[in-house]
Amino acid sequence: MASADNENGSGFNAPVVVISGIAAVVFLWALVLFLQGGFLAAQAKEFEAKVYDSPGNDELQAALAEQRAILNEKTRWLDEEKGTVCMPIEDAEARLVNKSGESQ
Repeated sequence: MASADNENGSGFNAPVVVISGIAAVVFLWALVLFLQGGFLAAQAKEFEAKVYDSPGNDELQAALAEQRAILNEKTRWLDEEKGTVCMPIEDAEARLVNKSGESQ
């Protein structure tokens, strides 16, 4: 005689299959998130090691120091005939503020 759960005799239990499918999808989704999080953490660690923790290139450090020195030089003529002046940005800002304050 057929059981109460299997009335049509096919042997297929639809609710169990649906619940198992949902559980499998949730498990796979959680697994993907876990693996993606691990990958992104490893990628960030590798990027930090390559960019921030590297000892640096001596030529690059020398070029950066030279550029910083040029930017921090005192005011000087770049081309006196054309009236082009080279000065630090802070000095130029201060002169511009003073000039705009006097004109008002």
